Amino acid sequence: MTRAEYMIRLTDKLSSMPEVRRREIVEEILAHFNDGGSEGISDEALAEGLGSPELLAKEYRAAYASEQASIKPSIGNVMRVVWAGMGMGMLNLIFVLPIVAIVFAVWLSLVVMGGAMALAGALAAILAIISIIIPIAFVYIAYPVISIFACVMIASLGGLILIGSLRLGGAMGKFIARYVRTNIEIISGKRKQNAQES
Repeated sequence: MTRAEYMIRLTDKLSSMPEVRRREIVEEILAHFNDGGSEGISDEALAEGLGSPELLAKEYRAAYASEQASIKPSIGNVMRVVWAGMGMGMLNLIFVLPIVAIVFAVWLSLVVMGGAMALAGALAAILAIISIIIPIAFVYIAYPVISIFACVMIASLGGLILIGSLRLGGAMGKFIARYVRTNIEIISGKRKQNAQES
């Protein structure tokens, strides 16, 4: 495969990435071809050493997704990292997806539980306060002050669980991004090592 053919296929597979990052990657690969050419290595041998443009583009897309998830660990960015990492190998599909699914389910249940506790406690406290001011026939609260205190405690506990869950989600997102980035480096290193040996 010639340099031009390789670059066309690579650029086509990188089309989903931002223009600036795509340009940096193209310049890096062109520099690789230029350096190899100055040492007398043919374009075909250099292209073979890099591997298929599709696989190389997958590696770059996964690395970019990992960088974005490290900067801003939102659910969307973390899921993009997981999908990009799974595209890198079957090992990720077998091990990473179930773990991520379980961790995500536990995290989501904590967020929902914390939000529900905070909302229920706040609404119950408001109802207890209203029952003191305006006696409501269908609501009888024997000790309204204790009820208000208990409801505020439940709402506070729910708020703490919610805040903690959200922070935990950010930390988990950074961890998953770091794991996938390391995995990409390992896979890329093995591929480059195999190319150098042959």
